[in-house]
Amino acid sequence: MTLEDIKKFIFPSRCVLCDNVLPYGDKLRNEYLCDDCREKLEYIKKPTCKKCGAMISSDKDQYCVRCEREMHESFICGFGLLRYNDYVKESLHKIKYSRRKEYIDFYGKMLAKVYKERFRNINPECFVPVPIHSERLRERNFNQSSVLANVLSRELARYDIDIPVDENIIFRKKNTRVLNKLDDKDRKIELDDAFTTNDSSHIEKAMIVDDIYTTGSTIEKVAKELKKSGIKEVYFVVVAVVDNL
Repeated sequence: MTLEDIKKFIFPSRCVLCDNVLPYGDKLRNEYLCDDCREKLEYIKKPTCKKCGAMISSDKDQYCVRCEREMHESFICGFGLLRYNDYVKESLHKIKYSRRKEYIDFYGKMLAKVYKERFRNINPECFVPVPIHSERLRERNFNQSSVLANVLSRELARYDIDIPVDENIIFRKKNTRVLNKLDDKDRKIELDDAFTTNDSSHIEKAMIVDDIYTTGSTIEKVAKELKKSGIKEVYFVVVAVVDNL
């Protein structure tokens, strides 16, 4: 038995959705999901909105209802891995508030696997995680967007795609309230003057990394600041997109 086997026996893996302990050894069919949860993940499929990447009902449409109502101008476009259903919602909640940081490994690996050619085609010079305030960082001990960005960078390197993580461009100077409890109008108000940046005029393309795209307010605010810092083109990638089918 190897040291890695011993570690897995003492600290068994848990399903990223239901948090149940996964079987060990020959019975383990998946490193991250139990048999009951595999079908609960809804991977985003075409047709999708050309702006935010949400699923749309007809390939005759270019944009979802949300983007038709308000087209964010600071980022070019973005994409996500999953539809934001109740199972994914609970999983991402556990990452933030129950410190299940290891779940991010699964989401980062799948994003790299599914979208490696899209990353290659966009070819951003760096990943920029959405920053959290220093007080919240002390509470959680990690920024889930930063961890995701680093997993993505590591996994894409396996496909000979080099996109480093840059956490020295943008910082959160305002400890905003929890945004998922606010409507879109209040989100925008809460995010006013929330970020500060360093000069980044040497960067042509950057890609924002976050866990969820809900209304686009956070991505738009971050993208706007990145553009102000001198970056020419801004894209985004997330684990899950809230759609409006």
